[in-house]
Parts: sequence; structure tokens; C-alpha cells
Amino acid sequence: MNQDLQLMMTRVARLGEMSEAEARRIVNEVYQDGIVSRGEAEALFRLNDSLADADPMWNSRFGEVLKDYLLTREPPQGWVTDDEADWLIAQVDHHGETPSLDEIDLLLAVLRKAEGAPVKLSRYTLDAVSNRIAADGSASAEMTERMRYALYAAGGEQGIWVSQHEATVLFRTNDKIAMAANSPSWNDLFARAIGNHLMARAHPNPQSEADALNREKWLSDTSGGAGSFFSRMVGSIGAGGWFEKVTYDSKKAARARAAMDEAARMQAEKVTEDENAWFLKRLGWDQKISPAERALIEFLKAEAPGFAQGLAIAS
Repeated sequence: MNQDLQLMMTRVARLGEMSEAEARRIVNEVYQDGIVSRGEAEALFRLNDSLADADPMWNSRFGEVLKDYLLTREPPQGWVTDDEADWLIAQVDHHGETPSLDEIDLLLAVLRKAEGAPVKLSRYTLDAVSNRIAADGSASAEMTERMRYALYAAGGEQGIWVSQHEATVLFRTNDKIAMAANSPSWNDLFARAIGNHLMARAHPNPQSEADALNREKWLSDTSGGAGSFFSRMVGSIGAGGWFEKVTYDSKKAARARAAMDEAARMQAEKVTEDENAWFLKRLGWDQKISPAERALIEFLKAEAPGFAQGLAIAS
């Protein structure tokens, strides 16, 4: 990095604002040969921290330059190592404060582009999105999309379907914004993600349904077309021992399977408010039912007749 550029970066950092011309010069000169050292990368992070109102072009190229550095400049190419994950988290973790939107978008971009990344990076990113939504007081359409991409992330939990940890974060997030004016897309995402997690848990051999349980298919499909999978699931859940895991009572488990089979054959389910409340309590959530939790119940009623009813009986 030449001396003139260093002086400009120092001046811009001191002023806390950046003109379009300055942003273009810094990005173009740094990106001309790419970032070649952590020192240069850290200088960009510190500059970004100090900007009160960066140019949109800066925001875009900031993420592009750093993603390029992590995935193509530092070996092994395409992968985020444990050391790189620790370094990246240290750059965006401001003494416990939630990372900025620029930094969250960088984390998401790295995870989406990487061939592999440590679970700790995906968990940190998921928590960052969750904390940002909580700080905003509601889930906007834009932040809901960020949560969707956090769940898509290649690093993820190294699993095909939504994990227990990811489901817990979703419930924790929803609890903080339960009755806020959230985007309808938040309710839909919550229902689909938790539904995916529950179906993976319910299946006696989820690996055999890896394609049907693929989280990205579930979270991107807003057409309500999961019915064919659920119709195949009925026999699998009934043949498996999932209800036994819930109740530890073979007679209750048998009654639960019978009720689920009957409701599925009728393609209809009448779930009482008490059963609804129990169903959420089984998930660790016994507070007032929020719109997102209601969306989850309605999603399961429509797509998996008898599932919630079977759980209620198994209790």
C-alpha cells in the first residue's frame, strides 16, 4: 500500500466520512493486486469501522475484497480454516456489540462461497443475524433474508437439515420479537425451518430422505409443496421409534401412531388450543402463541396431518 493511499485512509478514518472519489481510489488501488496480507485486511476493517456513512460502492467492494482475500489468497484456497475463522470473528466482534450490516453480509458471503468452514463461524454468523433482528425490535424482509442465507450457509451445522442449535436460535429470536410488526416472510421462514428440523428428527432414517429433507429446498420453496414428502413420511414415522423417544411409554406411542395414521388418511386434523399449547411446550416454548408459532402449527396441520396430534397423545 503506497504512502499516499495510507495518508488518505488515515484522513478518511479521522473524518469518519468518505467521498465517492476517495472510496473508488482506495478500493481500486487496494484491489488492483488484491489484499496480500492480514495487515492490509485489518486496515480495511478499521477504516470501515470508522466510517459514518460509507458510499454503497465501498460497502460492496469492501465485502468482495475481503472475501477474495480469505478464500483465494490464504491457503487452502476455497476453505476457511479454524485460524481464519478466529481472525475473522475477531475483526467483526466489537467488544460484544453486534457486527454491522456490512460485516454480517461479509460473513454470509464467505460462508456461501466457501467449500467448507468451521461450525463456530456459521454459529457466530447465525447469532449475529439473530442479535441484529432483536436489536431492531422486529424482523424486516431484508433481515429475514439474511437469516435465510445464514441457514443456507455452506458451513452450516455440516448437516443437510436444520439442526437443533439452529432451531433453538430461531425460537430465541422469535421470542424477542414475538408480537412485533414482523415481515410475513419471517413467519413463513420460521415455520419451514422448524418444520424441517422436526421432520428430520421424526424420521427413523433421515439420511434415506436426504434430498427431500434438504434445508435449502424447504427454505426457498414458498409454494407449500412439501405434501409429497409428508405423505411418504407417515409410514416412516409410524414404523420408527420416534414417539417412544417422546413418551418412553410404548402404549402411548402406539396410540400416537394410530392417531397420526388416521388423521393422515382423512387428510384433516382438528387440533385444540390445549394441544397447540402442548405442542409448543414440547419444543421448550410455553408462552403465548406468536404469529410465527401459529404459522408453524398451521404449516404442520396442512403438510403433516396428525403429526402435532400424535405428539399431544404421546405426552
